[in-house]
Amino acid sequence: MSNRTFKRSVLSSTIAVALSAGFAQNVIAEEKSAAEAEMEVIQVKGIRASTVKAINTKRFALSQVDGIASEDIGKLPDVTISDSLQRITGVQVERAAGESGPVQIRGMAQVDTTLNGEVFLSATTIDSSGADFGDLPSQLFSGVDVYKTSQTKRTASGITGSVDLKTRRPFDMSEGWTTNVAADVTQGSISDEADPNINGLVSYNTEKWGVLFSAVTQEATLATDYNGYFDTSENGGIGAANNNFTWGQNPQGNDVRHVVPQGFAAFNKQEKRERQGFQFAFQADLSEGFELVFEAFYTDQERFNERQGLSHNNRWYTFNDYAYPTDTGWTGDTFTDIQGNEWGAVNDFHLKPWRLQTFTQVNNNYETSTNLNLELNFNNGGPLSGQVRVTRARADASMRHGYGEGDVLSIDRGTLVTGPGQFTPAEFCGAGDTIVGDQGGCYAQFSPGGIEDDSFLLRYDASGDSPVFSGFDQLVNGGQGLMSVADYMGSLDSYHIGAFSSEGNTDDVGEINTFSTNWNYQFDDMPFITSVDFGVRFMERKVDHDQFTYTSEFGGGCDIAQWKAVDQYNTLETCEDNPAAGEYLTEDVGDLTAGTWVPYTIMQPARLDTFTTVSQMSNFGSVKGVPTMWAIDPSNFRDPRQFHLDTFGNVQRIENAGASYDVNLQEFSYFAQANFEWEMIRGNFGMKVIETDIYVKQNLVGPNLPHSGLGPDIGDVVTERSYTDYLPSLNVTADITEDVILRGAYSKNMQALDLASWGGGKTVGKAIDGSCDCLRVVNGTLTGNPALNPWRSENFSLSAEWYNGEASMMFLAFYKIDIESFTTNDTVWIDEPDDDGISRGPWPFDTQVQGKGGNVQGVEVGMKAAFSDYMDIAILNNFGVDVNYTFSDSSQERERVTGGKMPFVGNSEHTYNFVLWYEQEEFSTRLAWNSRSPRLMTIGSSAVGGQALFQDDYTQLDFSATYHATDYLDIYLHGSNITEEVQQTYLEFSSQKAFRNEYESRWTLGVRATF
Repeated sequence: MSNRTFKRSVLSSTIAVALSAGFAQNVIAEEKSAAEAEMEVIQVKGIRASTVKAINTKRFALSQVDGIASEDIGKLPDVTISDSLQRITGVQVERAAGESGPVQIRGMAQVDTTLNGEVFLSATTIDSSGADFGDLPSQLFSGVDVYKTSQTKRTASGITGSVDLKTRRPFDMSEGWTTNVAADVTQGSISDEADPNINGLVSYNTEKWGVLFSAVTQEATLATDYNGYFDTSENGGIGAANNNFTWGQNPQGNDVRHVVPQGFAAFNKQEKRERQGFQFAFQADLSEGFELVFEAFYTDQERFNERQGLSHNNRWYTFNDYAYPTDTGWTGDTFTDIQGNEWGAVNDFHLKPWRLQTFTQVNNNYETSTNLNLELNFNNGGPLSGQVRVTRARADASMRHGYGEGDVLSIDRGTLVTGPGQFTPAEFCGAGDTIVGDQGGCYAQFSPGGIEDDSFLLRYDASGDSPVFSGFDQLVNGGQGLMSVADYMGSLDSYHIGAFSSEGNTDDVGEINTFSTNWNYQFDDMPFITSVDFGVRFMERKVDHDQFTYTSEFGGGCDIAQWKAVDQYNTLETCEDNPAAGEYLTEDVGDLTAGTWVPYTIMQPARLDTFTTVSQMSNFGSVKGVPTMWAIDPSNFRDPRQFHLDTFGNVQRIENAGASYDVNLQEFSYFAQANFEWEMIRGNFGMKVIETDIYVKQNLVGPNLPHSGLGPDIGDVVTERSYTDYLPSLNVTADITEDVILRGAYSKNMQALDLASWGGGKTVGKAIDGSCDCLRVVNGTLTGNPALNPWRSENFSLSAEWYNGEASMMFLAFYKIDIESFTTNDTVWIDEPDDDGISRGPWPFDTQVQGKGGNVQGVEVGMKAAFSDYMDIAILNNFGVDVNYTFSDSSQERERVTGGKMPFVGNSEHTYNFVLWYEQEEFSTRLAWNSRSPRLMTIGSSAVGGQALFQDDYTQLDFSATYHATDYLDIYLHGSNITEEVQQTYLEFSSQKAFRNEYESRWTLGVRATF
């Protein structure tokens, strides 16, 4: 057979596969009729077959598309959808809890996600049109398509692309019964937990009607070791970092400013996840060209996100006298901020002992989502075909937060923070305490076994490969005599409870309702236009976001507190003269005279194990120098409300008005698209119009309640606005030869903001200040701005593809995206009053503002090659590779503090993929390597001189192998992050390291049967 004849045979077969997968309308009429005559059923199973299907997706599309096809029922190429997506050129992924999660396409995170072509709700991204793919069971999907250019008729486009998740339908399966079941167990190198996973599918297809049900139930324990700047957010951040000139001149005499984190930490993170997912599909051929489809997609997930470990911090008392550079701490990197202040980078600090403690935090997440789809399709072989479709989705997400601290330093005597008023009732007074209250109260010992010495300095050195804490060998005095700091930390008798809280709890409810009807009319005798698509669509998306705190009453009900802490005491204004809240002194005490009424502390003296179980900790990954310590077991905070009720005798839910909102987004769109063909040219052009109405209800916020960051709701602000977008698109494909295709595309794109960007309110960060004996404003956040415009872009793309084998191809693409409208982090200054009512500002508040223009441009190049397509060498015939590289250069008008344009958040300039696979009849294996250059995580506020937080280079290696024991049974092994890579971050300069996540490797062993 000649090579040309062989290629025609390949072309015919691949067209047949494409048609059977639903691409009939994208193939020219002559090719379609020839292919249908030779159509055969091809079972997609194995690495090579999934590669062929992915290549066909790209080849026969009329826009620039990349696809991922499952290697078998319930088996995408990787453990998660995101892991598979990262193998595609132009796609970058973020990692949380060690797993891949949100994605960027061509450098931007503004990615629309659809389920079988229509938007859907994921409970973890309830206010956005994207999805966190790490939270969707990959076993329920048959494939994923990534659209990098827009077509008018498609529901979604994003700014630089969209992702369509595809599930199976009954008519996709063989006639009769099909059953697939798999079971595996996964173990991590840090968590050392064995996590089970079971998934299965049952389908019955009569060719006139069919039903399909698939389900998955799985557990996962994802462990990470964290060290660096103290921040307990989901994946780490700058936290409450400030600088050495916050609140005045630096006491060390430095003229150069430097970042001062709120603290430094080393802790273990674990996310324990229990998840179930179900998909049901019914499909019926109603005859006369009508087909009915009903689908239900449901997920139910519980995630317990735990942090437990060391925190050395400033106790919210000071920044300018907490952490300062060692003699070798300056890195030599400098810049001058917009106010003319000189800044230097530091990676080695001396730490003054304001607070030495352990902490435990648990975020309990409960998430469900239901997506329903009903569609009536019409195609009787005539010129008109179309669809009427209705979808309804609802998602509920709740988070319950629990937090507890165990302090080692005494607050009674001898330390920097000695007693802001630790006055207690008689029941907490011991034999050695002096009774000074008229009801028997005293200044009790809160820390009888703690350190009573403020003469020591600890050190945090991040200049090497791994951070080093030191200074714990210093001898100090305290309640247990002269011992080292490490010995005090290793003794349970050293610890007293510092604080309990349950804050930032959320209840979210989201809904999406859509109605759409889309039609295609084929022309038989038009010389250029072959068909037209047209349709209308209505979408309503709404979210109700409530944030609240569990408070408790104290002093017989005269006071409430969010922070049940030893450095909080009953409020004079509401509690004075209340015998349940304090006492009158019977003698002079310090500056207080006899007869003065003194309030009790909110948190009374208690050992760390008084209300909770505790455990020793000693392993925090590669960080060096951290001694053994005691911390509260995370299991104590599984039900934070009940814990606070049991501990304090009462609990109330108090809304955080500044962080609660309602947003309703409605879009009415209509489009027309013409599909054309002329000689070797084919493509489409069209126009979509989207009319958007937004309703935003925010809360007016009153002064903060005592012992909290809670601002009460004192009214509503309602904003209603509308805007209209006209979005043209053009896709041109040139079939230069049977194997070479050129594509060009142009479009204008729009993506709505996450609803929180319109609806969120104001939160205020405060710290204790002795000069006013009150909480003073430090900074704040404005999370919502109803006046913001959506993201808008103008996109250009050009690509060339060479299909040089059944499972082989090469490609090259160029793209340029002009970002016309976007939002970005910035700082505004607000004169927010302190807790004593005096305004000492203005203070910096982080917020979203309208960007002033930017662009992304880049190159994608890659190849898929099955060696047998090019040679006949026995030792190589079963091998193949998938290699690609993406260059993505982004910039916005905002300048970096070191000069040059700021990139867009999430974008890495360079991304590399290399996949080597081997497959023969009984065995297949795959080694996949992914690497990305530094990416911008967030833009810093003026508190850190505007320095931006970056993730450093990150590389990951994954492995998989499958043994085909019989025609029906596979045994498989998968290894994720097998080299246990580290996510290192830095603040503006690569030498100024901020924090690092050390991710575990995870190994999965399982069996899969299909019959």
